[in-house]
Amino acid sequence: MSSQLLGHSAPNAHAAERSVQVRDRADRAWAELRRRGILPTPANFELWYTHLGGGSPALSRRLAALLDAGAAPSSEQLQELHADCVGQDIDVDAIADSSDQIEQAACAVIDQVAGSQASLRGYGEALSGVVGRLNEDQTLSGLVQAIAVLTAETARASERNRALEQQLSASVARISKLRQTLSEAKQNATTDSLTGLCNRKGFDHRLRRAVARARSDGQALCLALLDIDHFKRINDTYGHPTGDLVLRLVGRVIADNVKGRDTAARYGGEEFALLLSGTDLRPAAIVAGQIRTVLDGKRLTVKGMQQDGGRVTISAGVSQLRAGDNAASLVERADAALYEAKRLGRNRVCIESLTPDDAWR
Repeated sequence: MSSQLLGHSAPNAHAAERSVQVRDRADRAWAELRRRGILPTPANFELWYTHLGGGSPALSRRLAALLDAGAAPSSEQLQELHADCVGQDIDVDAIADSSDQIEQAACAVIDQVAGSQASLRGYGEALSGVVGRLNEDQTLSGLVQAIAVLTAETARASERNRALEQQLSASVARISKLRQTLSEAKQNATTDSLTGLCNRKGFDHRLRRAVARARSDGQALCLALLDIDHFKRINDTYGHPTGDLVLRLVGRVIADNVKGRDTAARYGGEEFALLLSGTDLRPAAIVAGQIRTVLDGKRLTVKGMQQDGGRVTISAGVSQLRAGDNAASLVERADAALYEAKRLGRNRVCIESLTPDDAWR
């Protein structure tokens, strides 16, 4: 009974200590926001809370650079920092639950190892006792008795070791499974369940990182926004299940054209995004044009209906990162090019300069 009670007291004490640390860090985060005159929004609080915890060196470095500039960081700078270093659309409950279970499993391993150390000490003391007895009684009877004691203690130690190996094996397997669950939760948090592509939140995070990387290494970066033409008409005519099939089809065709460091995402509703690293404007437009061509060659057929559903077409706008750009301005120009493609009659790709030669069909 005593060993069970000790096994529970350690995690409880640890949980209490962690609770105090969490409260202390939260108090310091609020105090920092007030002292610096920064609006205490949930996102800003999360920035400072993460920074004070030391869990993100990249966040701490970038935040320090902003603060060293003298003036309080702007809301846009803080939003960008949050999106890059903290803000991912995660299932907090699922991840927190997995983290707690991993902690419990780790505590169980610690308890098991501590129990093993106690057993080894007991075995060592038994061996010392046998040696002392042999020194005092070197008769044949004393030797036989010492061998009997050694045999019994060794058998008990061997059994304890076998039990420990089984316990440790079970704990390691549990931790491995929990780590996989945690990894899947993080993956699901940034994946669109319908198409299997990156979701909007995940894409925004990758876009900001890609912009920062392109600024650093000087490589080209292009963004294509693609929109399914007359998608509302498809939903209204054939129903949302058919609309979902169209979304999956478009997502699959886009995914087939993503390579290496490129990122494809369902940007929202019937709109998709394609981030092309190391690619200039016209090659990026060619990639979007290939996607458009593949889809244009497919016919929409609906079970139970005699009429031909027509083609699935898309319009696309492409922009390239320029000096002084940020993620928002890159998206804004791609969106403007997409709007021009729609205005010119849909089922085409336009690049951002909008000259007559930039309408690709």
